Amino acid sequence: MKRSEVITFILFVISSIISLCGDCSSGMQVKDIFQIKDNHFVPVFNDDVMSLTYKSGPKGSYCRNLDIVLLPLSTIQIVEIGENENIEIEYCVSETVRGRGFIHANFIRNSMTPVKGEFWKVALRNKRYPLSLQEFRKACYRCISEKTSYCAGASNFEKIDLHEMYSLSEEKSNSSRNEEYELCGFDGFGFLYFVSNGVLGREPEALGMMGEKLYIFDTKREYSLREKKAALGLMRDSDYILIRCKKKESSKKSWYVVTSFNGGFLEFKGKKHGIVFIEKESALKKLDTLLKRAELSGSDLYVMRWHPELRALIGPRESIIDRKMPLH
Repeated sequence: MKRSEVITFILFVISSIISLCGDCSSGMQVKDIFQIKDNHFVPVFNDDVMSLTYKSGPKGSYCRNLDIVLLPLSTIQIVEIGENENIEIEYCVSETVRGRGFIHANFIRNSMTPVKGEFWKVALRNKRYPLSLQEFRKACYRCISEKTSYCAGASNFEKIDLHEMYSLSEEKSNSSRNEEYELCGFDGFGFLYFVSNGVLGREPEALGMMGEKLYIFDTKREYSLREKKAALGLMRDSDYILIRCKKKESSKKSWYVVTSFNGGFLEFKGKKHGIVFIEKESALKKLDTLLKRAELSGSDLYVMRWHPELRALIGPRESIIDRKMPLH
């Protein structure tokens, strides 16, 4: 073999090794499986961009790139390794929470441990259990006392550091607040996902199919004051009210959820208003507001019970108020 051919061959081998190492992102390979460590929360984004834009308000923020925050002990599998460090993965939190997205390689290095086996078998090996009702109440009190921020897509109290991984910029159409984006807090669906430890789905559609329907307000009819008071009186901590959009032309915003707590509601209102606790004295007024909102969305108003400690106490049909609000 000529000297020039040898040199060419050596250069080819070296370039192949470099390329292979780059593709493997420091030892990671396609189909590798990892599990998130205890007390670690990992964000998944819906594309591989490294520049994130967000909108902020006085009491919260919204990043359109954020898909979900994975809870501890969730499992991922690498699907594809691209040119940057945003790695495409498949994730599984529970039987009801699965999907695909992108995770920065640093989160895999620092917040996960490699595991062996078939992905779905590994992912569903450990059954998930929600927080106890006592722990649920502590989480609610913490949201109120610490004035926890609203954060669309988030499900975590402690801030997740994105610096040195992503560049963050506020959308130009937003007000000139120039506040830094912090990935911590909750929205209404994310809070239920968090306190259920991933048992409840993160998406609105999933909440409509989880748990038991205690009763349904038909927004095409009127309800007496007595009926509405009786409905509120039957609700317990962790029950939730769901507005479930039925009109095809309606936007996703027509889905809405509030969580029952301490005789009132914990409401995750958005980046302008943050997380709000509605006292028991104002619960009836809030119920009327929700009924009107449901009517405008073409939805009935669903009162749901999901927590196993409560479902064990009473059958759902025993809760229907004088059979005036039949399941349908």
